[in-house]
Amino acid sequence: MKHLLLLLTLLLVALPAQANKPDFDTYEDAYTIEIVDCGDFSVMDDVLEFGDIKIFYDKDGDFVRAQMIITAFDDLYRDDDPEGVRLSGKAHISGLVSFDENGDELWTQQGKAVAIMVPGYGSLFMDVGRLVYNVHDGWTLIFSAGRQHDWNFGDFEALCGFFE
Repeated sequence: MKHLLLLLTLLLVALPAQANKPDFDTYEDAYTIEIVDCGDFSVMDDVLEFGDIKIFYDKDGDFVRAQMIITAFDDLYRDDDPEGVRLSGKAHISGLVSFDENGDELWTQQGKAVAIMVPGYGSLFMDVGRLVYNVHDGWTLIFSAGRQHDWNFGDFEALCGFFE
């Protein structure tokens, strides 16, 4: 009986902390960005992203965090010859939207965020690892682990040369 009362007490204390069931969603986004201006032409990237989202709430139904699995496909080409030579890449990351101790929104991503191989040059654009940004402070990077988390590490001259 003593054990049953202890168990019931523990359950009563634990129940208010119980969260609501998570929601599931998907998303798809397509956009185009300029990768580099090569002088006579620019290298463009048509990006197609797919994501699966799991959204968590507390017992009151308030948002707590969201976990995402994102796959992105890159399709690079010359802006003046979109039907010509192309390069492709594929990225896959896990993302997390959460809050820090001040209530600021954070974005955490880990995985392979950029992966573009250039024939004859190899992996010129590769972003692998973990990044944490403070979204509230204008996407300020607050943690980094991995390698090459900046387009500045890419070899833009070689990319332009590939498309010449």
